[in-house]
Amino acid sequence: MLITQTPSNGLIFFSILYREDLFEENFFKKKLAALYGDMIVFKPQNNPLVEYYTKEMGAGLTRVFFVSSETYPREYLLSTKLKALEWENELAQDSKRMANIDTGLISPENFILATTKNYSHRVYLGQNIFADLTYQCVNGSFESLPWTYPDYVDLEKLEFLNWCRNYLLMQGRVKTL
Repeated sequence: MLITQTPSNGLIFFSILYREDLFEENFFKKKLAALYGDMIVFKPQNNPLVEYYTKEMGAGLTRVFFVSSETYPREYLLSTKLKALEWENELAQDSKRMANIDTGLISPENFILATTKNYSHRVYLGQNIFADLTYQCVNGSFESLPWTYPDYVDLEKLEFLNWCRNYLLMQGRVKTL
């Protein structure tokens, strides 16, 4: 008899790039907390794609990461991306996004982002959403991959994601590799 193994839960991740003149960090924190409970907040200093997004969203952009303090089944990756797309559309002005909301899942093995864009290394989740393996765990630490988005490839973000992985492991509900 074949016995399948249920994967451990992970931490839900949100990266929100938004216009500071339109929204406050607390606005997003409250929206997320209503669905996912208390959130860990991190404001990265290095945001290399701000200029790229300024073309669509306008000037005065800031980025903040929110990570759930509780764990969730990995299946939540799809529903969190769908919710993020819904929020992006609700907050849009003149058919332009005023907030860019990335979602992901942090597990002991990897960090996966959800995306609407297909590519050779991405796995289809359903409802036009793909999973993008952004970091993999090697020798107890996350490592980027050749296709990792430039916004996520720097020491500051790597250290934060590793901190989140360690936080997840310390909760005692998941096993190390």
